[in-house]
Amino acid sequence: MFHKILTVSIPGILLFVSIWSLFISGCKESSDEFTLGEEYIESQTNLTLIDTFSVNLSTVILDNVVTSGTTTLLIGSFSDDILGKIISHSYFQVGVPDSLDYTNTENDDVYDSLSLMLLYNKYFFGDTTKSQEITVHQLSEKIKLGDNDNITSSTSFNYNPDPIGLIHYNPQPNSTMDTLFIKIDDAIGNDLFLLLKEGSEILSSNENFINYFPGLVLVASEMYEGSIIGFNANADDLKLILYSHRSYLNTDKISHEFCMENSDKQFNNIIHDFASTQLNPLTTQRNKLPNVQTSGLSFLQGGIALVIRADFPSLQNLLLFDRGLVTKAELSISPLKNSYNDQTLPADLYVYESDKINRIIGSGVASSVLTVDELYQENTTYTFDVTEYFNNELSDSYIDPEKGLLITLSPTYEVSSFYRLIVDASRQKTKLKIYYLYY
Repeated sequence: MFHKILTVSIPGILLFVSIWSLFISGCKESSDEFTLGEEYIESQTNLTLIDTFSVNLSTVILDNVVTSGTTTLLIGSFSDDILGKIISHSYFQVGVPDSLDYTNTENDDVYDSLSLMLLYNKYFFGDTTKSQEITVHQLSEKIKLGDNDNITSSTSFNYNPDPIGLIHYNPQPNSTMDTLFIKIDDAIGNDLFLLLKEGSEILSSNENFINYFPGLVLVASEMYEGSIIGFNANADDLKLILYSHRSYLNTDKISHEFCMENSDKQFNNIIHDFASTQLNPLTTQRNKLPNVQTSGLSFLQGGIALVIRADFPSLQNLLLFDRGLVTKAELSISPLKNSYNDQTLPADLYVYESDKINRIIGSGVASSVLTVDELYQENTTYTFDVTEYFNNELSDSYIDPEKGLLITLSPTYEVSSFYRLIVDASRQKTKLKIYYLYY
């Protein structure tokens, strides 16, 4: 099972340090044997490459994904045969105008219109050539933070089913026309305008206003499956704009801006449906779906929190070696060939230690290095340096068979994007290489 590629015979600790320095500066994978002198026969240190450990990959879905406070509004609907259907709605609050001056309204002022302004953030997932439809609804209850002062993707709040705004549009996330305006019902606009003209106590604070106007939700129509579009979620780029004018003056329109309030309470409600896919058995984080049940593939996707688990069932065989240490350990995985022709590969992946029910333990173990085979896609690989993890596992001469590693998107992309990765879990594409120095 072990493939020895380099053997060095040296005496004592001094030459042990020397060969260690030689390894750090760069050793070549070779089956050659180097002898440093016939007289040095007291002890022997061997550096061995072991690349025959089995690696079992599974797909796991995390129970809770925090989508509040990401500064990204995701809205749309997407469906395919690989990962099923995904729908994303977005909730947020608006507050009173920052520079509210009641003297800026007069009795003769006339209401013109109310619009919701959205600014593309250039992120999209899916086919933007297909049209989308968004409806705007007024919340009937206030947005509340969860136990950990955040909101997860599965959360929703009650809203009026009758829309106050609707737009049917063709997404243009990379266009120079970077702003989308949705006309809001004049009944809402006139009501807000009357509050302004009266100098209502409702507008004296954001708290008072949110008690009166709890917020908005943008709902993606399930009838238009094409793409999910990203917009900026901040006070400058997400706002209700109320337009009015002076009836006795030929002047430009006067605008009052009700901007997004409290980014911690802006979140994306993400719904997925695996019914028509190989992932249908996935229901809770406690369960993992081995790649042998998914045609030899494992799946990772942001937004819905699909992650990949790696287990190493034969790792305990390393304990049969003589006393030593892992000088380097590399885990590599590869995307399925032609699976990312029309998708952007995530630039960074992260590895975390996991227990038997797929909970993350502690901080991250490692991040990835991506090598892309632009021509043939044969050797595109994500590589992780997991040396510290395996040395920790070996430190007490016991390897817990119920522990593994979870591979995820970066923390930012995990909660604010739908980047996906389909991994070819076959033996030749997934490898664990361990360079073991024993003495």
